[in-house]
Amino acid sequence: MSEAVHLQSSIVSQIIDGSITIDSIGEYQSMLKIFPDNPYLHRALADLLVRRRSFAAAADYYDKTARLFAQSGMVLQAIVAKMLQWQIVKPNLKAIKHFYNDLLEKNPRSTPLRMFFAGLSFHELTAIVTRLERFVLPAGKVVKKFGDVEANLYMVVSGSLIRRTYPSSNQFASKEQLVETPEMEVFGEVFPLDKEHLSQSYTETTSRVELAKLTRESLIGICSQYPAMEPALNELFGSLTRLAAHHHVKRRSRRHPIPVRIRMEILHVQDRMPRFTASGFARDLSIGGACILLDEPVDAVLARDMIDKEAIILMSLPSDAMALNIRGTVIWSRNLVSEGEATHALGIQFQPMPPNMSGLLLVFADNLYHAS
Repeated sequence: MSEAVHLQSSIVSQIIDGSITIDSIGEYQSMLKIFPDNPYLHRALADLLVRRRSFAAAADYYDKTARLFAQSGMVLQAIVAKMLQWQIVKPNLKAIKHFYNDLLEKNPRSTPLRMFFAGLSFHELTAIVTRLERFVLPAGKVVKKFGDVEANLYMVVSGSLIRRTYPSSNQFASKEQLVETPEMEVFGEVFPLDKEHLSQSYTETTSRVELAKLTRESLIGICSQYPAMEPALNELFGSLTRLAAHHHVKRRSRRHPIPVRIRMEILHVQDRMPRFTASGFARDLSIGGACILLDEPVDAVLARDMIDKEAIILMSLPSDAMALNIRGTVIWSRNLVSEGEATHALGIQFQPMPPNMSGLLLVFADNLYHAS
């Protein structure tokens, strides 16, 4: 491969990951002469043509994009490209059925999400495509926070995210990669649909991310219209749960948490309350932070005023054989239900620590679990 083609290939990779943007239709067309079967290039050119209001040409490139993604077995990416095409040009029934058959034939069924799509009828897939909402987020954007109502089912079209989980069991790292494993093609705890769920994690982007989402209301409507959809969705999430458990089951099955008492002060909460003091339990601990369940409820105004305030936490094992005094910042404050009882939870992000202190914290965290 020539040096020029190497350069073009590098540019293509950077276009795909969003690190560079090309604003020239001619430049895209030149690259497509070298890489005619790259669906990402076709997709990027189609997006540019939409911004230039060249809608008919954009529809043609979205059509080509969808066919190339389908041929590569990238089902969700093909669906999103076809959805964008159909937003420009309303399809006829023959075109929709042709796309459905092509998608079904090329689907490799290699992940839970692809298995889910493979099991859909023509009408079920159409119902999903017509209700999908697609959006793009920059790096560093929070998709959902701990304690948020789970209102959406998200599917990752491109890009990467991280999750900070509360609790994270015996995971000492404060961040866990999501989309590097197949089960994280999809996230959003909306099932069962007849119950309201609260998010148990922060999910945020680490690169430019394209997501497709179905709202809980849309899913309820689809399942009402097509009753076979609900067991299919339950099977999808059952598969995701089993895959997620497979990553951690060995370590979790051998270790059990010991309750950790904490006493804490939050500084400068309100003008008439320079210090707020409380006691409770640490439900999660890592070198990055902790999730704290307080013994006493907190009123809504005080809960709001705690956010972004400095906190001092003294935590100890039941035997008081080891104790740590750590400073941090309150990054979230939520009323929750834990073990059937109303309680208040705080998320604390620890301040940077010297190496000896962070090492001691790891030793402390390891003692929060005992072998079975």
